[in-house]
Amino acid sequence: MSRRKRIGLFVAYPELTHVRRVIEGAKAQCAKYDYDMCVFASNVHFSFPHLNYLRGEANIFELANFDELDGVILDNVTMVGDKDEKIQKRLLERLAQYPDLPKFALELPSEGVDLIESDSEEILREACRHVIDVHGCRKICVITGTKGNEIAEARLAIFLDEIRKHDLEVLPEHIIYGDFYYYSGDELARNIAEGKIEKPDAVVCASDCMAMGLVDRLAKLGIKVPEEIVVVGFDASDEGAINITTIASYEPAEKEMGAAAVDSIRKIIEPGAEIIPYTRKMHDHFHAGASCGCRVTPVYSMRRFRDYLYISSYNPANEDNEHATGIGAFMEGYVMEGFTAASTSEGCIQKINDYADLLKPYRNFYLCLKENWKNMDEEMYYGYPEKMLLYISNSQVGEESFCGAKDAVLFDTSCMLPKLYEESEKASVYYFSPIHFDGALIGYAVLQRELEDQPVINVLFRSWIRYINNALEMMRSKERLEALSIKDMMTGLYNRRGMYELYKSMLASASEGDSLFVAVADMDGLKYINDTFGHSEGDFGIKAVSSTLASVAGPGEICVRSGGDEFFLIGIGKYSSGDEAERATEFMNALAEVSAGSGKEYNISASIGCVVFEDCREITLDNALSEADERMYRYKVKNRRHRVV
Repeated sequence: MSRRKRIGLFVAYPELTHVRRVIEGAKAQCAKYDYDMCVFASNVHFSFPHLNYLRGEANIFELANFDELDGVILDNVTMVGDKDEKIQKRLLERLAQYPDLPKFALELPSEGVDLIESDSEEILREACRHVIDVHGCRKICVITGTKGNEIAEARLAIFLDEIRKHDLEVLPEHIIYGDFYYYSGDELARNIAEGKIEKPDAVVCASDCMAMGLVDRLAKLGIKVPEEIVVVGFDASDEGAINITTIASYEPAEKEMGAAAVDSIRKIIEPGAEIIPYTRKMHDHFHAGASCGCRVTPVYSMRRFRDYLYISSYNPANEDNEHATGIGAFMEGYVMEGFTAASTSEGCIQKINDYADLLKPYRNFYLCLKENWKNMDEEMYYGYPEKMLLYISNSQVGEESFCGAKDAVLFDTSCMLPKLYEESEKASVYYFSPIHFDGALIGYAVLQRELEDQPVINVLFRSWIRYINNALEMMRSKERLEALSIKDMMTGLYNRRGMYELYKSMLASASEGDSLFVAVADMDGLKYINDTFGHSEGDFGIKAVSSTLASVAGPGEICVRSGGDEFFLIGIGKYSSGDEAERATEFMNALAEVSAGSGKEYNISASIGCVVFEDCREITLDNALSEADERMYRYKVKNRRHRVV
């Protein structure tokens, strides 16, 4: 059975209204064609000021294996602002290696990638028709983005053309170039109030931000909206819907654009297959607001308001709630405190698994970490290792669930997620998000949802990922500090503090009749090596002895550097008196091989004393080590060559 077709969408800052709409349109078509959809998302925009963090976010694009995708969509509108443009350049360079892979960019062009343009012309025209035909305005001002900007000029041209089709002319002073942002609208309001620009009947804005800047400043200056000036925006943004003066606005054809990209890919990968159009009527694009005076639909405004509002708890019994959990309930759940209160990294990962319910609705949540994710001495900032560990598989639909290192599944990173290769009854959308700290790779998370699920990536999910980033980094740092406190930095063996802590655990888990085995080893001639060849060579000898002792340690035994050139080997289990000579011989022979192969001018040797105590509970560790130390010293004195059996 061939695998399901798979579409990859690459975006930045996915909680943007624009991205949510693109995803919604693409998901709708994928559902019709039974395609899986993989969304690779940087959770910050490319102009994010903290460069390391941005690189860590954008690294998720490196995870994508284009051999395993049937088509690619680039949301170029969101992937701008990178100061050196390395992120998008790298993505395009990788894509160029797949000339036969269908690739489509949205709204803004990229070299070597086909373009899906935003077909919002009729919607822009409708904004002009609305103020003219519905509100009877004749003296119209239009404000667009920066002069010379392709999108700004296109929107302005459409506005002017439609107004002229109604036998109306726009005064030169009423053609305003701004920056798509609040300050442009604010400045226009001040110029109108001061008489620098003749007061129009209506202002048609090429963005909601400019419309909000305009109406808010007009209100402060005593000019009534919409009684004196009708204002219409373009974007239908969440913020515009909950502004003090709600913005009457038109929703761009962003859903249609996402849908068109999927349709274009389908025509290539399945020639002749049916294309089921994604269609909406014009009234679906218009969202009334107080800025034009049309009757506002309360349900629409309240839903957008609830998305923004910090509500500490939603009604869980109301199945009409779009989100099972709002950002308020998420914050009031003290999730971060729950993560970081864990005493171990495994406990933290268990907490992440427990709190995943806050992301509902979802089919599965996955957490993938690199194998050595706790090792802070081997950081990775670019790309992914060949293998990853699936640490969490949390299912809401009765599929396999597990959590933690014990059950973790090692897989080839090239497959991105093992789940993608399992048969399933219906297609899904998979949201891939990076897990890192200040750019240092830890892993990635994957949220699998139904294509029909309305929630997409939002501020709640971004906060969730940030919490995981910080919690795992805290666990890494905590365990590193703990390791440093119980381990010797030069050799990596336990120090005396670590020895006592581990010995307590060993003794607590000992079985009836278990014996205690201890060995004390002391390096020979360290002062001679230091004085003759230098302290670096002495350190080499110490490491050689320590690594040799570790190499002959059995399961459950601990190696200790007690200080200087003295080492301990400790074990609890089924030992006999015969182990004393046998283990000593094993160590001495192993060390002789290391010395012979070292290529050094000096001999690396040590003396060792081994003792077995029949009942581990009848002697203290310190007394046992003292007896082994005495035996080691007698052998050292007796044998000039420091060989002991």
